[in-house]
Amino acid sequence: MKIFPAILLSPVVLFFLVGCATLSKEADLKESLRAAAERYWNLRLADKYEDTYKMEDENGIPPFEQYRQRAHAMKKFQIVSISVKSVNVDGNRGDAELEWTYMMPRISKPFHQNMKDEWVFKDGGWRHLFHQPTPST
Repeated sequence: MKIFPAILLSPVVLFFLVGCATLSKEADLKESLRAAAERYWNLRLADKYEDTYKMEDENGIPPFEQYRQRAHAMKKFQIVSISVKSVNVDGNRGDAELEWTYMMPRISKPFHQNMKDEWVFKDGGWRHLFHQPTPST
């Protein structure tokens, strides 16, 4: 007769364990996204464009020389720091909320700007989503 309560508890225990595994997977994805975003932007700040190009999702990415020119255009601002403030994961999509601190020519105080950086989880890793500028009409 003592087996019956154990059988009733088994689905509850199984449900709890599955829930914990799901939370753990989401936490792992968030941590790996944070690490990918930090790595990507540290490489960009160090002008390692070949390395960041390899981290881009292949859909919509321009040829390397165009990518390098666009990435290098950021140098008109003196970027003091880029930090990942938070990350969110929804299925295989993710975003990192970034805070930029930068200086502009002839202005002595630093500026702060927040930006959302989009990512997709593919082939076991996070890929940065490159956005082409949209022409204004």
